[in-house]
Amino acid sequence: MDFPLAYYEWSEPDQRVVRTIVETRVAHDDVFVRKLVNATAFRNGLYEHTANECEDGLRHSVYVKPFGECDDAVYGRAILAALHEYCSVSPYMEAEFLLWNGSRFNPCMLGQRPPAGPLEFARLLLDHYIVSEERSYETIYTIYDLDRSKIVVFLKGVNP
Repeated sequence: MDFPLAYYEWSEPDQRVVRTIVETRVAHDDVFVRKLVNATAFRNGLYEHTANECEDGLRHSVYVKPFGECDDAVYGRAILAALHEYCSVSPYMEAEFLLWNGSRFNPCMLGQRPPAGPLEFARLLLDHYIVSEERSYETIYTIYDLDRSKIVVFLKGVNP
């Protein structure tokens, strides 16, 4: 069963929706993933989630604002740079992990089996930390890149 899902740009100063960014229909399980990420990228724009809702159990809405690299003084600029630097496309939802090296995010491979399906992605997005091959990583930020079908997970290594 598919559900209607709309992304609306929300203006905090005006306390209202200023425009509809995209309206689509998504599978039941995909709704979880789309609401759990910190931001969504489409048409080369990055939109940070501010809230989401469900109306009558059927119509889903995600309220967003344009991502401002200044909103996150440590990672903001690097998140935008990495998002536009890596552009592999997948025909289905796929995870992409990027690891912070102190100044930028670089692709990394984790030793765990990649998520296979929306519920496994949702489980991944619920965790603040990932342990792989006895190394711990903190999840800094997550983005669903609709144009590339990628869930981009920005990580930082945690010192033991």
